[in-house]
Amino acid sequence: MNGVVSTLQRRQGLDYKINFGVEIPRIKGIASDYDQNKELAQALWKENIRECRMLAIFLMPIREFTPEDADEWIKNVTFTELADHLAMQLLCNITDAVTHAIEWCKEDDQLKSYCGYMTLSHLLRKGTILSREQEESFLQAADNTLKEGCTANSVKRRCAGNTILKYIDTDREKNIENTRHFNNLNTFLDKIQ
Repeated sequence: MNGVVSTLQRRQGLDYKINFGVEIPRIKGIASDYDQNKELAQALWKENIRECRMLAIFLMPIREFTPEDADEWIKNVTFTELADHLAMQLLCNITDAVTHAIEWCKEDDQLKSYCGYMTLSHLLRKGTILSREQEESFLQAADNTLKEGCTANSVKRRCAGNTILKYIDTDREKNIENTRHFNNLNTFLDKIQ
């Protein structure tokens, strides 16, 4: 246990049933001592203990993590730290990850939507090319996120903005043109240019 980190995380709002404050590299090291195992990962995920949930992410075999598992795990995401690792390690590797990510982006729940945007961001970073239909659906979701009146510093809004920037960076000229007919996206882009 790292009491200093645990106390700091509680003060920052990471209020798990139990939080040992163990650093992520150490959790990864612990996970590397064990074989990946779906049953163990699922049992750990059910615990409202930060380190158990993090271990679950690293112990879940990627090929056994289904879209149904993803939908179930996302329901239990309570903090962005957990969402970040879940998206990077597992969500971006499920079957038809882009379609699922876009659907999560449309969720009203900020952390579910955050998971969608983070997953999409990781996929774009890996070089995933969106189909025209996926681009339209993603841009519509992002445009809606930017107009729905989220506070300026909301998790959902910031993550949507970062994902838009990642999308534009994949093919700047073409993708800026793709955003032209979305008013809120244009307003957002005008503010940052």
